Amino acid sequence: MPSTDPLKKADPLTKKREKKTTEERIAESVAKLETKIPIFSKEVLRFWGGTDIFFDVSLIYTDLKLKTFTTLLEDGSKGGLNLIPVVNLSDDDTFKKSVKDYKKGICLRIVCADLDDIPTLSTKIEDFLLLTGFSKKDVDLIVDIKEINENESKFSKYIKISQTIPGLNEWRTFIFASGGFLENLGDCKYDEETIVPRYDWNGWKKEMNEKKLTREPSFSDYTIQYPIYNESLQVFHPTTSIKYTLEDNWCILKGRKKQYNLYLTNAKLLSGDDEKFYGEDFSYGDKYIAEKGKHYDKYAVDPSIKGTGSTETWLLAGINHHMACTVKQVANLP
Repeated sequence: MPSTDPLKKADPLTKKREKKTTEERIAESVAKLETKIPIFSKEVLRFWGGTDIFFDVSLIYTDLKLKTFTTLLEDGSKGGLNLIPVVNLSDDDTFKKSVKDYKKGICLRIVCADLDDIPTLSTKIEDFLLLTGFSKKDVDLIVDIKEINENESKFSKYIKISQTIPGLNEWRTFIFASGGFLENLGDCKYDEETIVPRYDWNGWKKEMNEKKLTREPSFSDYTIQYPIYNESLQVFHPTTSIKYTLEDNWCILKGRKKQYNLYLTNAKLLSGDDEKFYGEDFSYGDKYIAEKGKHYDKYAVDPSIKGTGSTETWLLAGINHHMACTVKQVANLP
């Protein structure tokens, strides 16, 4: 319980030590989001251009969710963005109606719980289409089964069940999403690389090679991140680790919390490995890794020159490489 002593409340040192309540943290997040909404469309247009892009506000669980959704749709359309809003069957009717008659169409996300009862799912889909005023040809369908990790049977199970979705060939597009990356790096060792199979990619490739599906879905994953967002983990400092995508695996070079110099150490090791590193010309992410690897020798002599990179820039580099690698893999499948 927070102290009710007025003297302690007035003491800035005491106030600094007090932990923020959940309500206070939510209020701060809402305030930050409200300031970002007006510039979101411009930022996305700058980096994404006029290409179609799905956008999803499912993780905004406050009253700001609907406001964010409708504002971005309006601002995005005016700014030249081709936004495709993502709606879930579990969303309330008010939220679903907010996309009614949106001319560019929408994306409907279906999850495992929806697929466990196909007759009920069929009814829910028809109710959804009636409520929103769309037909299947105007809707992108994404089946999102979230994490699979070592459970490859889950991937196979749900991709086969997804084939029984009513009118599967009538939807504008059909996408199957999953995430195979680790929830945390607890089992990874320091000072040595850890190789983790890309269960999501390997499962999808296996199903495509068998060519037994009524409609083959497009591939979608959660890159180098665990697919289920855990807000409580956001208050902890992550390890300074490099997560690098290979053909069928991920290579993880685990660092230690707040020891940013280890980014440079591992970048030098990775960029010098001709068997794993794709080369600095492969993607922006690879160029970043190579440059940090070259910076290692200078930094080792004089740490005051800085340049280790941050958690955000290393995540950006890892995701960029992953996307470049995966797009090339999908494009080259027979």
